[in-house]
Amino acid sequence: MNKKFFIFTFSRSDYSSIKPILKELKNKKIKPYSLVVGGSHLSKKYGHTIDEIRKDKFVIDYKINFLKEKLIDNQHKFSSVFNNLFFLFTNFLKRKNVKKILLIGDRWELAPLAISAFNLNIEIIHHSGGDYTYGSKDNFYRSIISIVSNIHLVGNALHKKRLELIGKNKSNIFIVGEPSLDNFKRRNIKKKDIVLATLYPSDYENISYQMQISNFIKFLYKLKDQIVLTLPAAEKGTEVFIKKILKIRKKNIKVFKNLGVDAYNDAMSRSKFLIGNSSSGILEAASYKIPVINIGNRQKGRLKSFNIINSEYDLASLKKAHKKISNINFLKNIKSVRNPYYQKKCIKKIVNILMKNNTNINKFLLDDPLINFNDLL
Repeated sequence: MNKKFFIFTFSRSDYSSIKPILKELKNKKIKPYSLVVGGSHLSKKYGHTIDEIRKDKFVIDYKINFLKEKLIDNQHKFSSVFNNLFFLFTNFLKRKNVKKILLIGDRWELAPLAISAFNLNIEIIHHSGGDYTYGSKDNFYRSIISIVSNIHLVGNALHKKRLELIGKNKSNIFIVGEPSLDNFKRRNIKKKDIVLATLYPSDYENISYQMQISNFIKFLYKLKDQIVLTLPAAEKGTEVFIKKILKIRKKNIKVFKNLGVDAYNDAMSRSKFLIGNSSSGILEAASYKIPVINIGNRQKGRLKSFNIINSEYDLASLKKAHKKISNINFLKNIKSVRNPYYQKKCIKKIVNILMKNNTNINKFLLDDPLINFNDLL
């Protein structure tokens, strides 16, 4: 085994999955990993979530601040930041003589890191491959990461099958479940008293960013419930959303830059329902037995449990979805919903794979996914 493998976290979304893994690794006599923190974790604008990592008492070995330059809604500017990351990550990996890394999720920042590691023949262990989100560019970033990764940790059998279909070696694919579910903290609350809302900009809609967030806020204004609204993370379109959200002046809507993993899970246990297009509605809400109004195309293609009702951005569609999730029979039925992303002993499985010496794997060997021509006759 290498003395250390490197774990990278660049946003609150991947940290929710990494946190339980770090907790399990704390049980080891010698710290077997180096933790690298960067991106929006270091930004006050997005909640300075490095403070949460420190509060959780995890030792941060390295910080990479690649969002010093303001990330605005300009494609050229975004491309420049993206391109600069190849140079930055390649230098970092070479200087630290990195041999193995763990990446989780589909954030855009992970794609240049994965490619940089691939070019340096570094072993890449990736969680979240085989998942599909047709309505987001994250779908392409995730696919890029999957292609260059060596070891694949997936949420369920469907994700494994999808990776096999693109030629990934089936012996290197492990069904472990969704690690963020280890943060599950359902409190025994008889009366749910909040609505949890998060909306991300989506490039694959027939309306602009401005209309997406405007319609969302208009609908929230019609709700009488206490609403906890969290800001989206750093990505294209976020500037437009944040400007609109920070103008909200309504007593029943409280805006948070970031709740943190524990507080967010606590909020889910108190929620009447989730609304927006966050992955937490798809991956985690079923464990809390709560309804979800999933808006637009961002999560399209993902395996969904029946507590999720899809909606368009227009007010009529949102009202219709709200009526469905408020139905007494619907609320009764979702008490029996099962989470398709849950697997027993998920974290222990992941840590066991991380601790193994995988140097004998053929890093670039793919299975042949092509169908024999004779089978088509």
